[in-house]
Formats: sequence, C-alpha cells, structure tokens
Amino acid sequence: MRSSRASLTVVVTAAFAALTASAQQTPPPLPDGYMRAPPVTPGLAPKMQVHETTAAVHVFQANFAAGDEIVSGLTDLMLKHNIKSGYVTGLGGLSGALLAFGDPKVNAFKKIPITDKCELVSLVGDIAERDGKPYVHLHAVVAFADGSTKAGHVMEAHVAPIAEISVVATSMGAAAH
Repeated sequence: MRSSRASLTVVVTAAFAALTASAQQTPPPLPDGYMRAPPVTPGLAPKMQVHETTAAVHVFQANFAAGDEIVSGLTDLMLKHNIKSGYVTGLGGLSGALLAFGDPKVNAFKKIPITDKCELVSLVGDIAERDGKPYVHLHAVVAFADGSTKAGHVMEAHVAPIAEISVVATSMGAAAH
C-alpha cells in the first residue's frame, strides 16, 4: 500500500510540475493590432468618490411596446413610484431615435439622428432628481442590419417592436408604492 501511495504521489507531483511549466511558457506572438489583457494597476483613480447604499432597493421591469418613447416612459415611472435615484439597463428594438454626443467646446449636444429600424443592443444609465424634477440620463448603442453601430446620449428612443428595461430604484420618496 505504501509503495502504491508513494508512486501516486510521484505521478501527481510530476503532472503538476508539467502543468506549471507549460503555464509559465511565453505565449505565441499576437497579430498586429491585438493585445492580451494587461494586469490592473491599483491606485490610478485617486479622485474617485464612492457612496455606499445599504438600504433595500426596488426593481422594476418596464416592458415597452411599439410606439412607446423610452425617456418619457421612464420619467413617468419615476413620477408614479416617487423614485428619487437608481440605475437602468435594457435592450430591444427601435423604429428610430435621437442620440447625441456631448461637445464641451460648444457646451451642447451634437445630434445623431437614427431614422432606420435598429436593435437597441445596450441601454445603460441612471435616474435622479435634477432641480427637484425627474431626470433620466441614458446612453445607448444601436445596431443596424449590416452590423454597423451608432452610440450616444439618448434624447429620445421610439420602440419597435418591444424594449425590455430594468430599473433598480436605490432611493424612493415616502409616498412610493
């Protein structure tokens, strides 16, 4: 029994050594324009501010139908449920949209009109109160039939055929339900 256990230990140790050695070998070179993920260097965001919320959150699933406008609908949701802050994610289809690019030189948004049917492949943002009123701040990436994309700040987004949006309310007023 002892000799078989010793043999097993030798085999396992040799296999581990072989795996470790192969993992430490230099990987093959990459084609031009490619890179491997670099290690993350901690400490490069000294101005980052973090606000921890320990309160319970409310999650809303907003399902939009053809013809609905997303920014307006999310504003209505904030008003109806007295949502003070939260974040938004979603996807779906659009018949058109008005996206924009914030231009600090002009202190305004450059319009990016979307007039073709497209897929809303990523919708992210937050909701908050600004000057005591609901404010929906969204960014989106839309994709077209040829695979090309456009992205920007969402000014308006018209649903076709559906959009599925999750809202995580992190702060709600007393009258919320």
